[in-house]
Amino acid sequence: MIGLIHNEWLKSWYGRKMWLFSIVMAVFMVGALGVALLVQANTDITIAAEDFSEISVMLFPTFIMLYGVVLIAGAIAGEHANGTVKQLLIRPTSRTKILISKWAGNFLLAGLAFGLLVLITTVTAILVFQSDTTVLEITKDTAVTALYQLPTLVFYMALATLIAVLTKSTALTIIVTFLPMFFGSIVQFFIVRYEWSKWIVLSHIDFYSNYHEFGTMPEPFANMWASLGFLAAHIALILLVAHVVFQKRDVL
Repeated sequence: MIGLIHNEWLKSWYGRKMWLFSIVMAVFMVGALGVALLVQANTDITIAAEDFSEISVMLFPTFIMLYGVVLIAGAIAGEHANGTVKQLLIRPTSRTKILISKWAGNFLLAGLAFGLLVLITTVTAILVFQSDTTVLEITKDTAVTALYQLPTLVFYMALATLIAVLTKSTALTIIVTFLPMFFGSIVQFFIVRYEWSKWIVLSHIDFYSNYHEFGTMPEPFANMWASLGFLAAHIALILLVAHVVFQKRDVL
């Protein structure tokens, strides 16, 4: 299993445009820093280190989620399309291990990118901007903000796994997976007035907006941990269905 995960890690690292993603993220981070400095230089607004780091970690994970979905789409749907998945299936390795390794290997890579984003953002904020808050407090608050984003990343990568197994199409996987991100808030806006809306998984995906102190959406459940458990149950169900389908479908 470790060998399979390592193999998926290497394929994603070298073959799925990690360098391009890194360049894009660097451009966005430099752009955000430039805008913040311009605002601070030309207005009376003072941007504290903790403000820059927390806002960045609130916004930039969307790109990590997109990249994570692209990784999963390429690892499953892409390899179905180019036929390389056959080379894995002819080996004496179960389909269960193959699918788990694809999900785990690419999630670890996306998680590493997420962790580096948080680290670079925090260090940049501390070095460039002033603050009355200690470095330890800034680091802690930024890490907490990042943790609120993590369940959403796990959900989208799990959903991408299922869609990739079902469709065997990279483009469809990316489009369908991100439908909840772009339209989920609209659906939630119309159903939030109803009591049953809290039992719809769409209401729980954006964990940051629901439960962080600076969130903008109503809490589906009064208890954050109950909501996390509800979301985790759906993630487990999605991965289970993906496993069953992957076991049964023929590879042409």
